[in-house]
Amino acid sequence: MPAQSGVQFLKATTAKELHEIYRFRYKIYVQEMHRMQHYANHELKEIVDPLDCGAVNFFAAHQTKTIGILRLNFCRWSEVGYYETLYAMHTVGPDHPEHTSICTRLMIIPELRGSTLAVRMCILAYTFALARGIKHNFIDCNDHLVPFFTGLGYVEHVPQAEHEEYGLVTRMRLDVLNIAHLESVKSPFAPRLRSLLSASARPTERARTSVHAT
Repeated sequence: MPAQSGVQFLKATTAKELHEIYRFRYKIYVQEMHRMQHYANHELKEIVDPLDCGAVNFFAAHQTKTIGILRLNFCRWSEVGYYETLYAMHTVGPDHPEHTSICTRLMIIPELRGSTLAVRMCILAYTFALARGIKHNFIDCNDHLVPFFTGLGYVEHVPQAEHEEYGLVTRMRLDVLNIAHLESVKSPFAPRLRSLLSASARPTERARTSVHAT
């Protein structure tokens, strides 16, 4: 099992890194889980789908081995198609599409499931989205993963629905800036948001002090 301290968390920027991610998907979903995948390329042993156009793909690596992946799409510049309806993204009103995103393809190697790796991947995506003005992130998951995402701060905002590939799924939304909720569930995202809020408040406090002193 890879040492958690030796893991690098990176954003894919090269064709080589992206193809490694596509092959990783195939290994997990097709070769391990035997899941139906509409976009599986059995000749190349890769999975590439329409969401990859305009996506940000993150990966975790230990030495030269990819051990986890996660994809993030910003709706302001990425066509999310089917997922816009599946996730009922209209429920956030005028924040969509400028301040909405979706996360998909979170996968971890079998021997590290149950470790902190999945959480650390999600923190990476959360921090990246937070810095770019995202207010709501949407996901779907099967029943056994609901507690995991609830612990991160996601809530089931609409009833379950049938996913075209994965069957009955729970549709969940994270309100990225809801510090009260994130702290109430002890989300690992809360310290990131609290730090940002504190940093943005400091100049205002200094300005008020200066005016008062004058």
